[in-house]
Amino acid sequence: MAKVIPVGIAGLGRYVPEKLLTNADLEKMVDTSDEWIVQRTGIRERRLAAPAQVTSTLALAAARQALADANMPAEELDLVICATITGDQPFPATACRIGLDLGAKKAGGFDLAAACSGFVFASQVAAGLVGSGQFRNVLVVGAEILSRILDYTDRNTCVLFGDGSGAAVFTSLERAGRGEFLGGSISMEGGAETILALPGGGSRHPASQDSVNQRLHFMKMGGTKVFRFAVRVFAELVQGVIDKYGRDQIGVIIPHQVNQRIIEAAMEQLGMPMDFVFSNIDRYGNTSAASVPIALREAYDAGRLQKGKLVVMPAFGAGMAWGHLLLRW
Repeated sequence: MAKVIPVGIAGLGRYVPEKLLTNADLEKMVDTSDEWIVQRTGIRERRLAAPAQVTSTLALAAARQALADANMPAEELDLVICATITGDQPFPATACRIGLDLGAKKAGGFDLAAACSGFVFASQVAAGLVGSGQFRNVLVVGAEILSRILDYTDRNTCVLFGDGSGAAVFTSLERAGRGEFLGGSISMEGGAETILALPGGGSRHPASQDSVNQRLHFMKMGGTKVFRFAVRVFAELVQGVIDKYGRDQIGVIIPHQVNQRIIEAAMEQLGMPMDFVFSNIDRYGNTSAASVPIALREAYDAGRLQKGKLVVMPAFGAGMAWGHLLLRW
């Protein structure tokens, strides 16, 4: 049996666009209020990409920071995985553009589309490839420009989401010296096209004048179902880690930044204080595949990643697909 190579994270990066979209701005666009949004979601503002920026632009900034943090030139990368549902275009993969712009001349690349669970899933793929010895250094980027698929006449969706990117460099634990990959999970219920989806543009509803008129190229969401699903899954994923390692081993929980009320409800169900959680949803909203890596880098900068302690990252979203990533820092 082939020896499994211990895997770690050598570098972390994040980037958010400069432009702010506050709740006060949204009050002028749709029938909503700052009080309504904060009470239900905990979000106060989010970031919007500039007109000239595309998803690979945001990804590139986060990737460069992660490589600098890892003290690794792009030429040493063997693979680039971009977790996104808002790539530069349907194909080729946005990862190929990122690799080219970075100067990752030896790397392959592909995209992974799992919406809010994207970074957590892509990280497990990367860790598996490094652990097997197939690749030495893998860059994972979660990047989204969700503002371009939002219907700003629909207050149920447009208040929730923002743009941003985060990145991590996976390599051998010996090279990384931190962020030991302990495992994770990838699960799904399948289908659920009516709960959280972008209906138009694929083979089910090809782009046409009719699909445009029906506004099928904007995100659609059934809020209450998502709320109940996310609370249940979040609590189950964290409880699974507690059962295996013990609550005292957990240093920080960095969940997908879906909704502050969902996070609070799940922590209450677990009987754990919010002190365990790192949350930045008030400043960025839900950035889908970018949310976990942005928060991971910010938790690192804030000194929340404790040496020897577990970092638990649960994620859940469209599909309905969910899972978690587990590190020991």
